[in-house]
Amino acid sequence: MAASFGDAGKQGNGGNIRVRDFIHHEGITLDSPDDQLSPDDTLMKGAFLHRELRRGLVLHVSDAMEQRAFTATSMLPEELSCIFFLEGNVDLAIGDRRFAFQADHGVARGATIMNASPESFTRISRGPQRLRHLVISATPEWLYRDALEAIADTKGGARLLRNHLAEHRWTLTPNMMELVRQIFAPSPLIPELLDLYLEGRAVELVAETMATVLQSDRSDAGGKQFKRRDAVCLGRAKDYIEAHVTEPLSVDTIAREAGISASGLQRLFRISENRSVFDYVRNIRLERAFVALGRGDVSIQEASVIAGYTSASNFATAFRRRFGIIPTAARE
Repeated sequence: MAASFGDAGKQGNGGNIRVRDFIHHEGITLDSPDDQLSPDDTLMKGAFLHRELRRGLVLHVSDAMEQRAFTATSMLPEELSCIFFLEGNVDLAIGDRRFAFQADHGVARGATIMNASPESFTRISRGPQRLRHLVISATPEWLYRDALEAIADTKGGARLLRNHLAEHRWTLTPNMMELVRQIFAPSPLIPELLDLYLEGRAVELVAETMATVLQSDRSDAGGKQFKRRDAVCLGRAKDYIEAHVTEPLSVDTIAREAGISASGLQRLFRISENRSVFDYVRNIRLERAFVALGRGDVSIQEASVIAGYTSASNFATAFRRRFGIIPTAARE
């Protein structure tokens, strides 16, 4: 959320965020378990960027070391937030609902939260850690006016913008991963073009986020949305898959952990992901292999094992079908 750092921090890159930066900013309150904090004590140290690229479209980037545990509280306006965590752990509360974000070093993850009306906002830091994250906040006015009018006017888009505190999480596509990387490390351009450069990538990330959310928000065959129990079971299944994706998995095991029958679980995945449970697991494994290859951490054979393939040729075929390139190209 943009309000978590930028409003109290620097309007640009670099610097420290001290206690006084919070307490002197109207609308933000600060609490800490350290009763000895002074106004000059540093809470965060590193690189920060908080910029309104266009009216209603705000970019917030942090690559910093958090020095101390603290809790910051403010008000969050009506907005759609697209959140990308690369490193660190942060707990949030919007109104009476809590959200937890934890970077997964194996797979890059994204999340979006729609705040359909102003709410209290609380950000909780547990203590010293490195934090790398990117947040793009867009007001409904911006979505309708400047970027996604066609989507916002659809039933799914309108429902998304009305669904207060709706949350969606997904694994980033290679294109989204590259856009995030470009924002963290922009090309050396003249200063006058930097905002335009950042805006282009921010708009593309919002568009891909909206497309991902709308795709996962399908109705079932009868035109009804998931029942709450279905959504809970689906979430449990996805969490179990994420935690055990490197282990042998069966639909029966996943369904048992999710509290639903195997056939019921397959139905939920067909509706929400347009794929079978096995295809969903295989896709996550391929994405982990893609990330490992891109970092140069593994050989092609090792990447095929990560993806669950015993045959390197079968792995290469599946990899190319998923990402449009062969594994050696991803490694290079």
